[in-house]
Amino acid sequence: MLISQPGSDYQLTHITLDAGQARDITCLLLDIHAVLDQLHLDGTQPQITSIAEAILRETGSPYTLPGLISALDQVISQLTRATRHAMADVSMPSHEDPASP
Repeated sequence: MLISQPGSDYQLTHITLDAGQARDITCLLLDIHAVLDQLHLDGTQPQITSIAEAILRETGSPYTLPGLISALDQVISQLTRATRHAMADVSMPSHEDPASP
């Protein structure tokens, strides 16, 4: 789950990304999610999971490894919904034959 900072509930940020950048960011986040999820759920190498948890603690992250995986899932979902919403009003160019009357 994403962790909101105090007072951020009423703030709004607007960014503009072209479709290629949005797709690349989504793919990057999906790859990170898959790696972290596999490391966490696999369980065959607990030393890796414990290192990841230690890194999160040492950097002062408010997230645990499962919390980070969940937050990434939320961000991916939000970005995917925003991209779909933005593209809903875009009409595809017509491929009509210019020689046609």
